[in-house]
Amino acid sequence: DQPRSRGLGDVYKRQTLDFMLKIRIATPADLDHLWELFNGIIEEKIYYPYTPGTPRSQLEKTWINAANISYIALYDGQVAGAYILRPNQEGYGNHIANGAYMVSPSYRNLGIGKKLALHSLVVAREAGYKGMQYNLVVSTNKAAVKLWQDIGFEIIATVPGGFKHYIKGYVDAYIMFQKLV
Repeated sequence: DQPRSRGLGDVYKRQTLDFMLKIRIATPADLDHLWELFNGIIEEKIYYPYTPGTPRSQLEKTWINAANISYIALYDGQVAGAYILRPNQEGYGNHIANGAYMVSPSYRNLGIGKKLALHSLVVAREAGYKGMQYNLVVSTNKAAVKLWQDIGFEIIATVPGGFKHYIKGYVDAYIMFQKLV
């Protein structure tokens, strides 16, 4: 593979993204939009362990609640993605953040995932977390693995067959980590 040159199209795309994307704290008023996003992504059966038909109450328990830091990405006013930060563990493990991210299929390959990831690192540091860990990065999600590695995450463990992929069957899952201080 040859490295791709950065032409005017890339510059335009980056400037357009910077202009069109707004990342803000998610509120309970965003719950309907987040449910739509969440439900669409779990229906793909290739990124998250939740099964189709997961009840909305699970989203409310997992994503929008007082214990989590939740952000939503709006592209030209439309919900394009979201992320949450929460303690990876309770008690003596609560200094390590756990992050979870979603980008709508309609807005993928625009750089929104990277913007969310970089934003979350700043927010995690500001919240006092000492590190961030992803507990289940599906090995076949090459774009996510590359993104996390590009911004400083390392694969610290591989869970053989740790994810049941809808098409490919049992595939490895990675645990990834980045020190924040």
